[in-house]
Amino acid sequence: MKTEAHPKSFPKGRTFYFTSMKFRVQFLFVLLFTLHLGGIGWAQSPVIKKSEKIETIDGKKFYIHPVEKGQTLYSIAKTYSTTVDIVLANNQEAIDGLKAGDKLKIPFSGNTEAIKKEIEKQSTPKESSRTEPVQPKKEIVSKLPAKDTTSQKHIASPDSKNTTNVSSPSPKKDTTGIVVKYTMKNEADLNVAVFLPLALNSIDEINVDKISMGDEKMPDDVKTGIEFYEGVKLAFDSLKKDGFKGHLHVYDYLLDSAGFEKLLQKTELKEMDLIIGPLHSKKFETVEKFAKENNINIVAPSLTNNNILLGNPNASKVTPSYATQSEELAKYVAEKFAGQNIILFNSANPKDKPYLHTFKRVANPILQKLNADTVKEITFTTLTNFISKTKPNIVVIPSSNQSFVTEAVNKLFLDKQENNDSIIVFGMSNFLEIESLDFGYLNALHVFVSSCTFTDYNNLQTKKFILKYRAEYKTEPTQHVFNGFDVTLFYLSALRKYDHYLNKKLPELKQKGIQTEFNFYQTDSGNGYENKGVGIMKFENFSYTRVK
Repeated sequence: MKTEAHPKSFPKGRTFYFTSMKFRVQFLFVLLFTLHLGGIGWAQSPVIKKSEKIETIDGKKFYIHPVEKGQTLYSIAKTYSTTVDIVLANNQEAIDGLKAGDKLKIPFSGNTEAIKKEIEKQSTPKESSRTEPVQPKKEIVSKLPAKDTTSQKHIASPDSKNTTNVSSPSPKKDTTGIVVKYTMKNEADLNVAVFLPLALNSIDEINVDKISMGDEKMPDDVKTGIEFYEGVKLAFDSLKKDGFKGHLHVYDYLLDSAGFEKLLQKTELKEMDLIIGPLHSKKFETVEKFAKENNINIVAPSLTNNNILLGNPNASKVTPSYATQSEELAKYVAEKFAGQNIILFNSANPKDKPYLHTFKRVANPILQKLNADTVKEITFTTLTNFISKTKPNIVVIPSSNQSFVTEAVNKLFLDKQENNDSIIVFGMSNFLEIESLDFGYLNALHVFVSSCTFTDYNNLQTKKFILKYRAEYKTEPTQHVFNGFDVTLFYLSALRKYDHYLNKKLPELKQKGIQTEFNFYQTDSGNGYENKGVGIMKFENFSYTRVK
């Protein structure tokens, strides 16, 4: 049965709840302010005087605040001891941004005193069942459900001090650094670090109003970090409701070299049981080295390169490599299209050679066993020599080069138009990311792609998650939200059950998340674990559907 996927277009016949991009921008910065309760704030914001004009509207008293140049929703809300959410709730037009001369209705002091107390309550760290020092400046504690008295969540900058005292002894090691004895910890002592690009130290340099008006763009890495965090938070809240008592520490790694080095010197990092991220390769390699030295399990949520797994059995990666994707494409093509004219498009790029070799290594033995012709390899100049006029041409483009992929697809489409050839194209997951690919071309070429992420919108759990996300964040979840949720829920559940041994158990934990299929494999006992959860999707009717 075919199911619907998300990346290129939304499922047909389905009503989606959309909010404007401007509201999304405002909301993401509300989230940033929530994370930033430690006091860095908007240092450049002008001093705002509370308005003396008060009006009664529908039986309620409001301050009428005239907006002046340079004022933001956050700075205005702070002046009146309220929240951005409450200002927006009473001034719907402010969702589209502020301009000088606007008049905002701010709830009168009779309401704001209660709001102020709630803000102070949310900003104060909850007492743990263990005795822990009050966190210093720049250590941010995000609010947890009121019933929780054991779990704390930290978002830290490099100036923070150690606020987590784990009493469990560290594993004993022999001279080679291999664990020879390990005692399972109490669940309340489990600590997980998440490294995300949040740019908290430069938040005052970002102009919310210009971004909301479309005059500036939110940095892509910051947007990704925020969305990933949203997924992490929903997963952690779900686990807490299920009784999980571990601790989640979130670190902002968008720092200069000195700041990042200082961050890795934080004492509590050595006490972590699992590290998720960073999302960028260079920063991940540095943190992975730290994790290996301190015998800590670490996971890469979005990196494709398998080199990060070499020599570190405590490492794992969620996104299958292009070589693994090429392997799965080869199995599918050889089994489903044996007897057709199977062609490999060679980009002549040295980086793509391993993918071509992998495809032939896997596909040819299957084809030979079925007494079918083996794979042919072509270039742009030899394409017409190998195109069959009597049978379907299965053209595979195993390339990570976006320019080559675009050129190859365009050339194949023109050939199909001019010569009416039967052509079916296969590509890798990067097809989903290339904006220059024409939807009409993809449709005409009946494109199939390997997929590392797939969201089944017919699944009941997916529907529940989307409803929960909409209720909390007032917009649609993105791929990064799903990624943060799936990775956090999978790994923390495994950590809860297996503690330090979770990596050794990964091959046994075959599960499906909202968009990620977990199916881990270890190539060598001295290396880490790669997720081989790869699906196949077909582009038809201007939407991707999963066929395997």
